[in-house]
Amino acid sequence: MTGPLAPTPTLELLRAAAALCGPAAQRLFEVLAEGYPASLERRPGQLLRAADASAADLDGLLAAAGVASTDDLRLLAARESGLRLAEPDLRFTSRDPESEPRERSALRRMITAEEGNLRRTLADLQANGALELAAAVLLQARRRWVLGDLKSAGYASLLTSDLTSSMRDVFLVQPATGAAVNAISDAHPDDVLVVFSFRNYSRLTVDVAREFHALGASVIALTDSYTSPVCSFASHVLAVDTRSESPHHSPTAVAAAAHVLAALAAAGAKGAARRNRRRAELFRSLDSYGLGRPPSLADEAGGAGGAPDLPGSAAGIPGARASDPSGLPVVPEGGPPPAR
Repeated sequence: MTGPLAPTPTLELLRAAAALCGPAAQRLFEVLAEGYPASLERRPGQLLRAADASAADLDGLLAAAGVASTDDLRLLAARESGLRLAEPDLRFTSRDPESEPRERSALRRMITAEEGNLRRTLADLQANGALELAAAVLLQARRRWVLGDLKSAGYASLLTSDLTSSMRDVFLVQPATGAAVNAISDAHPDDVLVVFSFRNYSRLTVDVAREFHALGASVIALTDSYTSPVCSFASHVLAVDTRSESPHHSPTAVAAAAHVLAALAAAGAKGAARRNRRRAELFRSLDSYGLGRPPSLADEAGGAGGAPDLPGSAAGIPGARASDPSGLPVVPEGGPPPAR
């Protein structure tokens, strides 16, 4: 660690910004000023705990001082002082008893791995045309079914929410035997099923994909390998890199691939923009946004896809779809309504 230096222009700039931003920012400045610039070798989390401040307080202080981040602040301080400041990083130890050796992993390395997953996955899916073909199948389908079991249930909900913002006849199949049977019973050869299947592979997901395939319907599989069990029944495979520094598979590229798939389908969906505007009007009229200022029309058009579909019974709209507690259209006990 290096010793404290005389006040510098950057430190004085932080002092003036802290005076404008309030008590929390002033406490942050005092922590930064103590031992500056060596104080910048501490992790941001350590600075926040020492100042009893929040990340929003730190962002506000840096913004008021015209600095983008603590990394930029460290570069400025190093340039002014002529010292080389160590770059702080959060390190953690795996608690998995099967992890040998039990080495400490750096947070920055974990972030780099996630960025690599995202970059490789999207580049590969663009290069092999898988996303384009899968989006075309979604557009041409009579009805669209989405299924994910275990951790993948979250991915299925996200994709269903995005798809319902731009097209109709989208159904989230709940990961239960009854809902799966309803979906298979009502499926049509012109339908498409989108499944998420990752280690450890859900038997229910593979079985439903097999039944849709036997019916002649298209199956789009987002999975971690071309050798995963569901690929035997998939018409289109979107291979996603899920390697992770943690014991769990990485969700980063999975969520991104699903989002891009929905965006490509929406780009070709007839009336998608009109449907988005209509949904935004309905959510606003039902006071669904609730807190804060009403979103701008641009925000609604771009973000309404993340809002849940309208609950049929609660809204009192005849013929509306059933929904789960999150508002997504799901397969009801009696099966979905006929395709229009």
